[in-house]
Amino acid sequence: MQIDKNNIPPKDTEQATRVLNHLRQGQFVIGNPGLGLRKTLKTLEAKFDESNTAELDWHIDNAQLIAQIAATRAGITGEENLCEYLAKLIKYDKNLRGIVAFASLSYEQDNNNLDYIPDTDTLLVLGKNLLVIDAKNLKTKAGKPLMLDNGFVLDEKGKPLIHVNSSTNIWKKIMSAANIEIDNISEFVCIVNNTDTPIIETEDEEMKLIHIAQLHQKLVEWATQHKTETIYLNILTEISKAQIYEDKSDCDLDIANIRKQFGV
Repeated sequence: MQIDKNNIPPKDTEQATRVLNHLRQGQFVIGNPGLGLRKTLKTLEAKFDESNTAELDWHIDNAQLIAQIAATRAGITGEENLCEYLAKLIKYDKNLRGIVAFASLSYEQDNNNLDYIPDTDTLLVLGKNLLVIDAKNLKTKAGKPLMLDNGFVLDEKGKPLIHVNSSTNIWKKIMSAANIEIDNISEFVCIVNNTDTPIIETEDEEMKLIHIAQLHQKLVEWATQHKTETIYLNILTEISKAQIYEDKSDCDLDIANIRKQFGV
């Protein structure tokens, strides 16, 4: 693979160098998987602690907050498992040569009005093609199919299980604002669990529902469709600006093992 270092704005030279160093060290999955959700979890747990401060009061469980905390913890596990598997696939399958993946990207870092950090779990780059992968750690029943319809993951009876937000338009705007041309952007909503889960395919061209057991095959198909011998450093640099970083106040976050794997 050749690395195209053209069209790097002078103000981004230092950032581009950091990205380039990752590539030279053979690190093609960059970032802290689940870090955005870890920050969200810390906020939710602080709210839970605040609601249970009066020692003499009878404590009533905040069911909604407890459910949010449980879902956030599950989401962290899903993102970590997805990225660990991605790292293995990209490292050992020659068909996926040239793919660079970024974990935990925030595209609304100044939005403080929400109880969560809007982010992209994983963004893959191959040449001038982008692939968003949104990890969903859901409990499913073996052999029971799922489908994606109108922004919801549905079970076999058509019951909504979880809402999904596409970020493809956000990344189109980010690239356009940076005067970077991309050829294609698509998205996988990836169910991450160990259950045999059939997927009913839909007509949506930009967003597809898959199970993690299908990920390898789907990535090979995507890489074959967009085969290239060039890595564009300006695209990687622009994406890297959206990385979520560990704050000093987050030093208690247990991401040491992830750091070793993903070269942060």
